[in-house]
Amino acid sequence: MATPLNIGNISVMPGEMKRGGIPLGGDMYSRERQIPIIVYRGIEDGPILWLNGATHGDEPEGPFSIFKALSHLDPKTLKGTVVAVPVMNVESFTAGQRGDPLDTFSYDMNRLYPGKPEGYPTERVAWAHWQAMKENCDLQINIHSGGEHSYLAHMIFSADTPVSLELAAAMGPNWTLVFRSGTGGGNPSSQIAGLGKGGVTVELGGNCRTLTTDFHNIADDLAEGYLNVMRHYGMIEGKAEYAPAWRMGYQIALLAPATGMFVGTKDIPFETNLPKDTVLGKIYDLYGDVVAEVRAPRDGVIFGLRSRPSVLEGQWVCFFGVVEETVDNLIPGRGG
Repeated sequence: MATPLNIGNISVMPGEMKRGGIPLGGDMYSRERQIPIIVYRGIEDGPILWLNGATHGDEPEGPFSIFKALSHLDPKTLKGTVVAVPVMNVESFTAGQRGDPLDTFSYDMNRLYPGKPEGYPTERVAWAHWQAMKENCDLQINIHSGGEHSYLAHMIFSADTPVSLELAAAMGPNWTLVFRSGTGGGNPSSQIAGLGKGGVTVELGGNCRTLTTDFHNIADDLAEGYLNVMRHYGMIEGKAEYAPAWRMGYQIALLAPATGMFVGTKDIPFETNLPKDTVLGKIYDLYGDVVAEVRAPRDGVIFGLRSRPSVLEGQWVCFFGVVEETVDNLIPGRGG
């Protein structure tokens, strides 16, 4: 006889979909707070995949893409389990800010995860999520975007372990930039990888592109990546597709050399190799004169640009990726 899968306050049997939450304690109205979760458990055994959205509250691409992906699932035909957490950080999502504005001591959940059971408010939320996930997870995708401050193109940060790199490659042909990161760091992907499981962070979108068609396109793109992962691991029917190769390296945050209005170069391409010294954008003063240029520090690619034109000297304007190698062997049995 099958045993129930217990996550948070719900218990799920094979072939069921249930909604519930991870309890967090009460609010000022003495109501129980919770992190919403949706669990699809297949009839047949398979991997347990967690989809974690809105660790940062100003990044709605995670929730919307999760909703789209779940619309394709049927627990009667699914192999394994999908645990969807559309919004990890409910307080920050409610405020539309990167972190909980009422918690000034532990603002960024994606830097302090897995938190502490007796820590500041955000640390306690992170800890509750970690306790629910760590024993009931084989694969984890943490979904991010540029949020309020920027637009980010397809980028995966993967723990430098074979199981995590395979998960990154399984996101599909649109995801050719895969930069290695460590394990045991302050984010869900790093923590779950530290247990020997697969953990990646994906980046796509930004609040400058959350109106009508753009928002749907970005969410569809992300959702197709999760579904491709499920095909790769045999969780749903269909043939997974892959990039022919993956570009790996490291990122450089380019800072504004002057104060003014930052304007990216017209038609500058994202995710495309650019030579050193390519002009990525210019900074104008309030009289319309160009006071500085932002140039590529090395050969590499743009995967993120500032979306708010007003900028102070020293503020972030561009995420630039330096590609150190191109590999074709992230999928076991494929490539050299």
